[in-house]
Order: sequence, then C-alpha cells, then structure tokens
Amino acid sequence: MSISSSTSHRFSPRLQELPTVTATELKHSTADVLDQVSAGKAVAITRHDKPRAVLISLEQYKELTGNQSGWLEDLQTEYRGMLDRMQEPEQKAAARRAFNATPEKMGKAAVAAAMGRKSEKAPQARVG
Repeated sequence: MSISSSTSHRFSPRLQELPTVTATELKHSTADVLDQVSAGKAVAITRHDKPRAVLISLEQYKELTGNQSGWLEDLQTEYRGMLDRMQEPEQKAAARRAFNATPEKMGKAAVAAAMGRKSEKAPQARVG
C-alpha cells in the first residue's frame, strides 16, 4: 500500500493536503488504511486520479456532526412559524390579490416597490 501524503496535519480541511489512496489500494489494504484513519488521519480515496471520497475516523465524524443536533429542530421551528404567518387572513388575502392581479397591476406594483427601495437608499432632500 502506498499512501501519498503532502502534510502531517491531524485533520485538514483542505482536500489537496490529505494523504491519498487509490480505490484499488484501499481494496487490497483496507486494514492498513483503517489503522491510519483510526489514528486520526483522514485519507482521500481516489479513482482515476480524482478524489472521490474522504475517509475519517469515528471521532472526527462525531466532532463534525456533534454540534448539529439542534439545528434541524431550529430550522423546523422557523419553518412552522413562517407557515403559520402565511396562513393568517391578511397574508391569504394578499396572496389571493397577487395571484389574481393582471400583468399591468403586477408591473405597477413592481415599479412602486422598486421606487420605494430607491427612496429608502437615497438621502432625503431638505425643503425650506
């Protein structure tokens, strides 16, 4: 097995700095590669000279995913809140008006919204 390496970092976020092993070498030397990975050294698996996967230790995997336990629940809560707000009578009425608007009304509304944004960005001139 010939694992090529350009660095000795324990874990490197840069793919080009990781030691590499070909898929064929991995097939024939799985135990050796797993020993290296278990020691905390990530390995890039290549096929036809292109990186196809990265093998990391269980410890590194847990480090990468351990802090994500609550992010999905937070995202779901945010989504439910947005969905609830979209179901309010005012929002439903606005959506109905938008879907039933003629192209001319939609164009006027778009111009008015764009003009409103421009006036918010531009400094107000003083009169008097």
